[in-house]
Amino acid sequence: MRVSLISLALCLLPWSLHAASPVAASVAPAPVVQSTAAGKGEVTVAESSATQEAVNREAGASEDPMSEQEVGTLEEPEQPVIKKYDFSLYGNYRLRFRSVDGSDYALSDGGSRVGADANYQLLPKLKAFGRVELGFNLLNELNFLINSKDSPPEGESGNSFFKRLLYVGLESPGYFLTYGKSWSTYYKVAGFTDRFAGTGGDASGTYNAGTDGGATGTGRAQSVIQTRLQIGKLSKVLGIKPFNLNLQVQQGEPIPLVDGEHYGTAVGLSAIHHIRPEFSLGIAYNIAEIKDLDDPDIRLAGLDGNAQAILVGTRQFGEKWYLGTVVSRLLNHETTDQGTYFDGWGWEVYGQYQLREKIWLTGGWNYLRPDSDRLSGDYEVKYGVIGLRYSQDGFQKMIYANAQFDHGRLTDGERLGNVYTIGMRWNLGEIGHWMLGKYRQLSSR
Repeated sequence: MRVSLISLALCLLPWSLHAASPVAASVAPAPVVQSTAAGKGEVTVAESSATQEAVNREAGASEDPMSEQEVGTLEEPEQPVIKKYDFSLYGNYRLRFRSVDGSDYALSDGGSRVGADANYQLLPKLKAFGRVELGFNLLNELNFLINSKDSPPEGESGNSFFKRLLYVGLESPGYFLTYGKSWSTYYKVAGFTDRFAGTGGDASGTYNAGTDGGATGTGRAQSVIQTRLQIGKLSKVLGIKPFNLNLQVQQGEPIPLVDGEHYGTAVGLSAIHHIRPEFSLGIAYNIAEIKDLDDPDIRLAGLDGNAQAILVGTRQFGEKWYLGTVVSRLLNHETTDQGTYFDGWGWEVYGQYQLREKIWLTGGWNYLRPDSDRLSGDYEVKYGVIGLRYSQDGFQKMIYANAQFDHGRLTDGERLGNVYTIGMRWNLGEIGHWMLGKYRQLSSR
């Protein structure tokens, strides 16, 4: 409990530093206004463009492609329609080489994916869009060294290709409505710290029970109806800072690791308060109903109530740095290495600092500790990560090296080994546009 209170205090510390700030901001980056001898309202162009660049960088760092889409919509919501429709193919190859304690070695995929997205302008301020994204594990088929969030969801290991995203939606300035498999409302806050290459995300409850969080609704939620509402104009009327509200609903998804059993209704809520363009405070809650708690299989799995995940987080960044932290309270949500559910507290931190133009130092930790429970034994997630990243193009084209110093334990008390990783991510770009260009080039000959 002491660790949990300290974690929560650190998570909320930036709020006390910024809550009294008189600067009004929007989700999209706003110009920096300073008082001068000539009066108020003068925009410092250099600082404004710097803030714009940093906000765009962080939007592009998220695993959720809709995050960048949201920022783009809000930057110029009144811009004229240039294309009635658009379609593109894309891909990102992620390769990594890992060693545990300098002995066991493996070369594998690390979240490689290909996809397609399309949009169609129905009305001047209403757009229909959709996306399909497949992950592939061509090298992972040969050897899985350790389980991580980059592995396929439960029941899909052993498949060369698996579904990551598949959704359709409607977009208007500041509002999104989607249905399908998409990043959850919970991830809007969990994504503050889910930025390590090939590790991390183990203490927030995003990828619970060895899955991608699809069934429970905290990761890439399955068969979910979701809304995202950006509230910016009300800030002038109500005198509050801009924020966004997110809601999702699922029904009847299977309970991970409990054969034949399904959740009832699952609901996710999150809100992010944008104190400044570069500083946000977020809170998320997800609940998945379990109806038959007297079922022997459900009780054997350690479940004694509905699956619940509560998350509080903050993030702040500048031109050369980023710091995010989240604290989670998880009930009947996460499992041990033996597949037993438990209640516990989690804490994640991620930070990065730009040493040179394209070289970044990264670091942070993951900590997840079950409450006192004989079924969870000595299980504990506890590791720190330090690394270097050479970024050719943000998080899309980069080479990285990580050292994960692990002090965690399995249920039986066995200690986990340190993991050393060298990897790369390489954006294949908009494949469709490249193919079309090649076709036109050949046709003109």
